[in-house]
Amino acid sequence: MISPGNHKAPPRAARSRSFAKATVVVGGIVALAWLIGGWPVASHGTARVTAMRPRTSSLGAPANRPEAALHETVSMREGESLPRALAHAGVGAGEAAAAAAALADDFDVVNAHPGQRFEIDLAPGPLGPGARTLVRLWLEPRADVRLELWRGGDGALRLQRSETSVYAQPDLVQGAVDGSLYLSIVGAGVSPDAASRIEELFGRRLDLTRDIQSGDRFRLLFEQRRLGDGRAMGAPSLIYADIATRAGERRIYRLSGPDGPGDFVDDGGDPGPVHLLRTPVAEARVTSSFGMRLHPILGVTRMHEGVDFGAPAGAPVFAAGDGVVEEARWSGGYGRWLRIRHASGLETGYAHLADWAVGIGPGARVRQGQVVAFVGASGLATGPHLHFEVFRDGQRIDPQLADAVVIAARTPGSDPLFRARKATIDARLAMLGPPCARFSSECGGSSGGRGGGL
Repeated sequence: MISPGNHKAPPRAARSRSFAKATVVVGGIVALAWLIGGWPVASHGTARVTAMRPRTSSLGAPANRPEAALHETVSMREGESLPRALAHAGVGAGEAAAAAAALADDFDVVNAHPGQRFEIDLAPGPLGPGARTLVRLWLEPRADVRLELWRGGDGALRLQRSETSVYAQPDLVQGAVDGSLYLSIVGAGVSPDAASRIEELFGRRLDLTRDIQSGDRFRLLFEQRRLGDGRAMGAPSLIYADIATRAGERRIYRLSGPDGPGDFVDDGGDPGPVHLLRTPVAEARVTSSFGMRLHPILGVTRMHEGVDFGAPAGAPVFAAGDGVVEEARWSGGYGRWLRIRHASGLETGYAHLADWAVGIGPGARVRQGQVVAFVGASGLATGPHLHFEVFRDGQRIDPQLADAVVIAARTPGSDPLFRARKATIDARLAMLGPPCARFSSECGGSSGGRGGGL
C-alpha cells in the first residue's frame, strides 16, 4: 500500500507526452468544427457559427442551392439546341433530356436560340466524372415570361411559369418639315430605320418632292410595350401618322396591333388607290422631263422616253411599286439597268445605276419603297442621275402622268375591330393634345411618353 506522502510525480517526459496527446485531440476537434460549419467565434461568451446566406440568381429568383452546387450562366450558341447547351455545361445526357421534356411546352428546345441566356445549378451525381445533376434552371424566353425548373425532394423536375404584366404606353412625336421629310423626322427624335419606314408610308400616298414642302406639319403616334416595372419590350411601334400639307391632311392608321402585320390604311379605313411612286429616288430634282429634247452627249434631237432625276452618286433608288424584277443587267447606253414588272400591265425601268441592291436579280420580288439600286453615271451619262421609265402594256408613257393602281385597295373600314382600334387611337390623340399649327415654331418634340429611341 502506498501512502499519500510517498506518492511521486510522473517523470517530465511522461508529462510532455500526455500534453502533446491532449493538444492533438483538441486540434482535431477544432479542425472538424471548422470543416463542418466555420470557425467558432466567441460572442458575449457564447460560441456561434457563421451561416451561409442564400444567394440570388441574376434573373431574380432566390437560389437556395445546396452548398455543393455549382452555379453557371450559359449563353446558347449558333446551331445549339437546349439539350446540347446543357451538355456543354456539364449536365448528363439523361438530365438534359429530362429538362428539355419539362420545358418543351413553353420553350422551343429543338431549334437554336443564339444568345439566349439561362442559369443553372449543378450538383455532383452518380453520373460519372464530368457529369452533374441538374438542381435548378432559370430561363426567360421573353421579357414578360420566366420559367424556373427545380428538382423536388422526390428527385423529379418541376416547372413553374410566371408572367409579368405588360402595358402599352403611347408617345406622340410631332414636328415640321424643314427641307427633307426624312431628316425632319429623325430630327424629331425618331430612329433612322423608323423614319425610313414613315417616309415610305407617306411616299405611297404623296409625291415627296412636290406634295410635301418645308413648313408642313407631321404627327407620329408610337406605342411602346413595357413590363410592369417600366422596362421597355422591344422597339416602339408606329400606330398612327398624319401630315398636313397645302393640299390637305393625310391620316394613316395601323390596321393591327404591334404583334400583327404592319399594314396601314387611310383615315376612312380604305388605303385608296396606291399609285406608282413618281419620284423613286431620294434627294432628287427633275433635270429632264418626258418628251423631245437635244441629247446632251449625242447632240441630236430625239424623244426622251423617261424622266431624269439629278441626285448624288450612291443615293438609294426605290421600287416604284410592288412587283417582280425582270431584268438587272448592262444595257448599252443605259448602263446598269433594272426593269420591274408590276400589276395592271405596268413596268418600270431604272437606268445609269451605280449598282443593284443586294438580292436584286431576275425573279426577285420587291415591295414599293424598297431600295433596289443606287444612283450612278454608268452608260451615256454626263453625271450621276437616275433615268426613270414607265411602261403600260409594253409602251412607254410619261412617268409623271402614270395614275394606274398598282396595289389592289382593301376596304377594312367596315371591320368592327378596325373601327374600335381607330376609335382608341383617336382617343389617345385627343388626350395628348391638339396638333400644332403649320409653320409654327412650337411644332416639335414628343409628349405622353418617355421619349428616346423611337
